[in-house]
Amino acid sequence: MTKSKLNIRRPYQFHLFKLAIFLFSSSCVLNSLQAASAQILQAGIEERVAPLQERFRIGSTFSEDLLPGNHKIKSWYKLPDWLTGSFEAKTLKQTIMLRSVESKNETKSTRGLQADKTGAVWDAVIIPNYARVKTQGATDFDIFEDYQVLDSQADSFRCLIRYTAITVDDQTHKILRAEKRTEEQVLKPAASGKVIEHSLQMRYDQDGKAITRKPKKLEVTLSHTSPFVAQDQSPGGTFNYKEEFRAYLTESGQSSLIPD
Repeated sequence: MTKSKLNIRRPYQFHLFKLAIFLFSSSCVLNSLQAASAQILQAGIEERVAPLQERFRIGSTFSEDLLPGNHKIKSWYKLPDWLTGSFEAKTLKQTIMLRSVESKNETKSTRGLQADKTGAVWDAVIIPNYARVKTQGATDFDIFEDYQVLDSQADSFRCLIRYTAITVDDQTHKILRAEKRTEEQVLKPAASGKVIEHSLQMRYDQDGKAITRKPKKLEVTLSHTSPFVAQDQSPGGTFNYKEEFRAYLTESGQSSLIPD
């Protein structure tokens, strides 16, 4: 996102940062799915991850049929009041090796799907999922593999996102770029209803080796644009959020929170 990836198959408002491109959000600890020998660089960021599947490697012929289907609600999580509703950002600041650069980064996001009986707002993790954005002569795809909420407090929200990022040539349908990425992020409320989001982003090549020695440091200021409004159905009708949320509260022993 200036490209805006708002056509994720669910209003699943990650803020995945790309320079002048995309937004997604918070700081979390990486639950390693890789070999025990993987070295930890810092804050849970690994030196090496599992290599990409052959179908997503550079030079392979891409089809959207290869994208993940059968999206399912993996879990629900509670949001702090200041992180509910709709937000927008205008710029992105990134720091690599002590050098900071600020660029245009127009993004929009919405957080929160349902409210419980106390008025607390909840959002859902839907995995697998993906987003696409059209660029000049190519299309970028971000394929989300993991989203973990580590902590949700009155003054901070922390999480982890893992995803595959590929670029596909529109003419040949060949994959031009293929990476794995880990994004550890933390959001905190600021003055005037704004939210400051800090992120560490580590990039890996298609063989799972770190592209840079240290993660990028990313910073975005989110401005609140509208309050939370419950969504009972997903736009495409895939999910009945209202019923699924009620079922989750019942199954997790929190039936007292089911709204009237």
